Amino acid sequence: MKEEAVEFLKNLGEEVKIISHKDVDGICALVILINFLRKKGIKYTYELKEVPLKEVEKAKTMIFLDISLDNALKFISENSLIIDHHQFNKKPKMPFYNPREKDPKSYIPASYLVYEVCSELENIEETKWIAAVGVIGDKGDENSEFCRKFVDDFENREELDLISDYIFSATLVEHDKEYKILEILLNAKSSKEVVQNPYLKECYNIIQNEISKSNNKIEKEGNIIFVEVISPYNIKSIIATRILEKNKDAIVVAYSVFEDSCNISIRTNTEINLGEIAKKVAEFCGGDGGGHRKAAGARIKRDKIEIFKEEFISEVEKFIE
Repeated sequence: MKEEAVEFLKNLGEEVKIISHKDVDGICALVILINFLRKKGIKYTYELKEVPLKEVEKAKTMIFLDISLDNALKFISENSLIIDHHQFNKKPKMPFYNPREKDPKSYIPASYLVYEVCSELENIEETKWIAAVGVIGDKGDENSEFCRKFVDDFENREELDLISDYIFSATLVEHDKEYKILEILLNAKSSKEVVQNPYLKECYNIIQNEISKSNNKIEKEGNIIFVEVISPYNIKSIIATRILEKNKDAIVVAYSVFEDSCNISIRTNTEINLGEIAKKVAEFCGGDGGGHRKAAGARIKRDKIEIFKEEFISEVEKFIE
């Protein structure tokens, strides 16, 4: 519950280690929390991680941001807090904040949740726009009326959309540059300063150019569209979203095959729970998967993609039946 998270932060007195997801939402959530900790004079260390977490070095006090409860619980220490918005199976006996505890269909990204909790203890109004960028980056405005109203209240909404695209593009262009993005946001005095950042602009232009020339192979099975995205950059989620915009009732499965793995992004507007299906099918293939009802992802071995397709079709058919 939110009260548990507020109480945890209120009583923080020693150095805390923060583990956050290395996507737009996770980066923005971390920026907001760091700003709060700096105001309070609390020491901290942090790591940006791919999910699901595979390995984490524990510390006495830890905070996990934008990492599913089921995954984070494997790595918590005695004094830990989890702030997240993904689906979870079992309520933990520890401080956590996830709106799905009360409403399983809730969709409020972690960046807003961190802003909400920290605002109970400190005036951090200057980071509100960063929370909006995180919400936009995690499609909160497309999946929640509450989030849509939150971001639409900003007069510079289009600018925040662009910043979200800038950050996402930068995470695709160079591996492990998430820390550079983090520093840009931490040092920015305004959203306009981020929009004018030459590094982020360059990354955005690189990805837009790559999208325009990308070579995609498409297969259709009923209302399921499989797309192999051939690109040196991990642009599959962008391609999946764009194809879905033109095929409103479809389920789009975009994947890229790399040297030793196959990364998959799945999008839909239907009522099918993609998070559950992605998790089940990926695990059947010996990989990892999960996510939300309308947006999910998976990572499997490259030679398992055809098995993944077959099992995915089968699970969708079961849901429809």
